Formats: sequence, C-alpha cells, structure tokens
Amino acid sequence: MKTEMPHILLVDDSPMILKVMGDQLVKNGFLVTLCESAEDALEVFQEKEFDLVLADIILPGMSGLNMLKIMKDSKPYIDVIVISSTSSSYTTIRALRLGAYDYLVKPIDDENILSNAVKRALEKKGLQQLNEHLVTDLSVKNRQLQEMLDMMKTATRLCSLISSTTEASSILRILVEKAVEHLDAQQGYLLLLDKSGSNFFMKISVGISLETVKEFKLPCDRGISGLVASRNKPLRIDAKDASKYTRHITEEDQNGDLLIAQGSISFPLRIKDKVAGVVNIFGKKGGTSFTDTECEFIALLANHAAIALNTAGQFHQKKKAA
Repeated sequence: MKTEMPHILLVDDSPMILKVMGDQLVKNGFLVTLCESAEDALEVFQEKEFDLVLADIILPGMSGLNMLKIMKDSKPYIDVIVISSTSSSYTTIRALRLGAYDYLVKPIDDENILSNAVKRALEKKGLQQLNEHLVTDLSVKNRQLQEMLDMMKTATRLCSLISSTTEASSILRILVEKAVEHLDAQQGYLLLLDKSGSNFFMKISVGISLETVKEFKLPCDRGISGLVASRNKPLRIDAKDASKYTRHITEEDQNGDLLIAQGSISFPLRIKDKVAGVVNIFGKKGGTSFTDTECEFIALLANHAAIALNTAGQFHQKKKAA
C-alpha cells in the first residue's frame, strides 16, 4: 500500500553520504530507501513505488546515467535528481537529455540545497497529478455532456414518432421497444391497470416469453411496479442495491423470467395525473447500471407517451361524437 509520506530512493556508493543525506531527508518528513549500487536500486525500483529518485552518477558496476535511462524508460512519470562530484557541462547535459529533473554537485554543504531540490521536484509532480485529474474530469464531463446531447436528440426524434400516431397500442409499443433499444437493455415491459385499478396486466413486452406475458397478473400493491405506482415516482435499482428490494422482486417475478439483476429503471405512466401503468426496463447489456441521463431519457419518453395517449383519447372521442 502506498503511504501518504513521499517515498524517495537514494542511491550512492558511499555509506557515509547515504547516511548523512538519508537522515536529512527523513528529518524533512520523507520516507527513504537506501541503495549502494545501480543494480540494487533497479531491483528495488521495480518492486516498490517511489515519488522521487536521488542518484549519484558514478557508481560501481552500472553507471548512474545508465540507471537513469532504464528508470525513465520503465517509469517516465518518476523524476530523478542526479548527484555528482563533477560539474562538467557535458555530463550535466547528458543527464538532462536522459530525463533527469535536476543536477546537484557534491559536496552538498547546505542541506537547504538538497531540501529545496526535493521539494521542487515533488511540487512539480503534485501539479502534474492535479493537471491529470483535471484533464480526466474534464474528459469525463465532456463525454457525459455528449451522451446527454445524443440522448436528447434521440428522445426528440422518438417523441415526434410517438406523436405521429393516434393509436394507443402503437404509442405504447413505440415507448417500450425504443426505450429497450436505445438504453441497450435486455428486457422491457409495460404494465397497465385493469378498469377496476386492482391488478396490473402486461400490455407490451420485449425479450419476454409469450407464455409469461399471457399468465402475468400482479395486484396493484405488489412487486416493484406496485411500489413505483404507489409512490408515483421512478425507481432505479443497481445490482448492488437489489437485495433491498428482494420481496418486491419476488412478488413480481415468481418464475425468475423478469427483473434481470444487472440494473433496472421503473417509471410510472401517468395519464391525466393518475398512474395508469408502469414502464419497466431491465438488464443493461454489459452488466453496467443505468445512468442519470438514461433515467431522464425514459422519463421524457414516458411523459410524452402519456400526453400522446391523452391526445389520442380526445381524438377518438371527438371522432365518435362526429
């Protein structure tokens, strides 16, 4: 587990320098791992996560510059500060070209020099991480906005399709079939109350056997649909929340043919301010949950279908009167 304390890998072939610099870093609140060779440092570097590497250039065996190259190739996001007893411009330029963040020259007599270099490197890393989080958040929000715009365009087109007919059965079929299609769901069905308002019957279905449709009958105060109708508001159930509604699910789905557990949206169908039925969309493909945008989508379709049904009823009444 990564600690909140910045973890620094310090590499130098001098045990005395390791102790002095290590003690300084620990005193300044850092967690420090010490290595006396590039080979040992690379092994530890691959096993653990570090926030910064401080390394001498001149080491026994593999040089510090070769070690720097391997580290930056492996984990380019980790900064390396190289330390050397020479201030040769050639060596400095080569180290920086290989990806070193900074270059310190021994002896480091003032511990503030080391401390400031380390703090600058860690501050830079913190700013990079913050920038990455902001870019990621912006990307997610942009994607969500685009999804919402696409969904609203689809909803507008479907609302026009619903309004194009005055047949109640066609309105309801468009509502359920298009909701299942555009929400990428596995099943969907619409329940309507009988004339007495006592029981739900299945009027439209997608992905459900004909036998289940014919046999379906649910008291108005039972099941998920009864819960949604009594509350007169939509209900979204994620897979992790399904256990809270076990009784209601069992009441509505006694044979296990309905109410797939990968998430659901249930929405009351209101006509003239009264609940006439419930739209149920279940089992989003891929096992993910339905989003807020998708809930708004089905709400918009259901509300528009209710308006269309009311308009269709008025149309047929006027047609009969004529």
